[in-house]
Amino acid sequence: MKLEGDFSFGAARSKVWNAVLDPKVIAKIMPGCEELEETGENQYKGVMKVRVGPVQGKFQGTVGLSEIQEPESYRIEVGGKGPSGFLKGSGIIRLSPGEEAESTQLSYCIDAQVGGRIAGVGQRLIETTAKSIARQSLQTLERLIDAQAEAESQGKDAPDFQAPSPARMAAGVAKDIVRDVAGRFRVRRTEEPDVAPKLKEGKPKAE
Repeated sequence: MKLEGDFSFGAARSKVWNAVLDPKVIAKIMPGCEELEETGENQYKGVMKVRVGPVQGKFQGTVGLSEIQEPESYRIEVGGKGPSGFLKGSGIIRLSPGEEAESTQLSYCIDAQVGGRIAGVGQRLIETTAKSIARQSLQTLERLIDAQAEAESQGKDAPDFQAPSPARMAAGVAKDIVRDVAGRFRVRRTEEPDVAPKLKEGKPKAE
């Protein structure tokens, strides 16, 4: 399964780069992340609570960063397992200057695999859930970077920032699933031929 996406930040690339490589920041922006600690240079382990459809559970996972090209890109490798299954993946995160001044475009391309009970919900649902979690994480990161910039401009300490609650994350995922299903239904209706018989205008002639 391939996960691809991008996100625009209204902040300089250096600020976004520092944020996405800070484990304390990552722990705050990832929905369901209960802990994340550094185990070595660019190596981390943590616990994350994940729900995909009717299946949910805690995953003990690891994250490794390599091929770091500051401030342009790095490779990320993740792995995790729990009672409901396992997941693993690897891919590239890229940062490029945005179209406007002091803006940054982040893009990601991840090849992922899942197994166990969590894989039984279907690839479409897993993909939609993963993209929803990524979107919500990046939106939270944007708010965190903006809050930090505002605090710096006012000479204040960085604010205490919390990740979205599990309930808020689940609501966001549900909304994205509904949007995905509705979009596929519209496409299907558009592609299906109109087989309904056409009625001729006028009244039928009397025999």
